[in-house]
Amino acid sequence: MRNSQPLKNTNRKAGHGKLIQEIAAMRVAYDRMTTTIEREWLAEIIAGTKKIEYRQIKPYWTKRFEKVSVPFELRLLNGMNPPVLEVTVLIRKITKDRRAGEYLLHIKKVLGFKHWDKRRKEPKQ
Repeated sequence: MRNSQPLKNTNRKAGHGKLIQEIAAMRVAYDRMTTTIEREWLAEIIAGTKKIEYRQIKPYWTKRFEKVSVPFELRLLNGMNPPVLEVTVLIRKITKDRRAGEYLLHIKKVLGFKHWDKRRKEPKQ
């Protein structure tokens, strides 16, 4: 996790400058990773029914997970053509299931999503 630095107030007359500094200091900057996901799993994550995302134990994933510190943001994309369905989640820990040969990414919470109708449980038209 990277420590966020407060913004410098260059405009002393602006009354809201200090408020902006305080907000920036409170926001924690997490490492971020982006990957793809199938629509079925994206829908379950947004609905809150899927709390663990699985990835195979392969050198590709091992290297990527070594580069981030937990907790981190995981941005999951479905599709290539705009509008691309997207959900960003906060991963609280990574565990290994050696028997299944998978990494288990434990989702703490959904930080946001784009182009998805949560009520209808389908992409926005």
